[in-house]
Amino acid sequence: MRLNIKSNVREVERGLNDVARRQMPFAVSVAINDVLRNIKRNSEKRLKRNLDRPTPFTLKSFGIRFANKRSLTGRVFVKPVQSRYLKWAEDGGSRSPRGRAIVVPVKQRLNKYGNMPKGALRRAMAKPTVFAGTPKGRPGAAGIYQRLGKANAKLKLLASFENVARYKPRLGFKVGARRTAEARLPGAMYRALKQAVANAR
Repeated sequence: MRLNIKSNVREVERGLNDVARRQMPFAVSVAINDVLRNIKRNSEKRLKRNLDRPTPFTLKSFGIRFANKRSLTGRVFVKPVQSRYLKWAEDGGSRSPRGRAIVVPVKQRLNKYGNMPKGALRRAMAKPTVFAGTPKGRPGAAGIYQRLGKANAKLKLLASFENVARYKPRLGFKVGARRTAEARLPGAMYRALKQAVANAR
């Protein structure tokens, strides 16, 4: 996710005295970093609000590359592993499986984060009554099934095999980050410059 926020630093600089002008690069870096921290906090709140019970790993998705007075550029970024799945919740779209199919749990016991426990399907497949495939008379209903009953006559669907997963945008990181930056950057710059000038005297 890339977001470019520009400020009228040069215009502000022209109206400053020499002391304030010398402190300007440092003050701008402080202001940028203050806004980056706000964007990170707000993005983490969006995860909690818009995802169903995100895991601690998902809640640690965001990092910050801070600005300094020599490089007045900073960014909030999503870490590589988390970005591979969060991009679908941010941008939406259709995802095709890397392998043969996407395995979608059906009526499975979930953990406190709303996910199927790790290894649950592997343990299920180890049972002699569980198989993967398409039952006779059920075209297009491929999945993992468990045979039930004395004669194994009934089938219980444990997970379905899907050819594509479709997602709707629901996080709004880009919109939220822009709003935070535009709302907070002017005030952050004023406070940082005021403090920098006071400390320089």
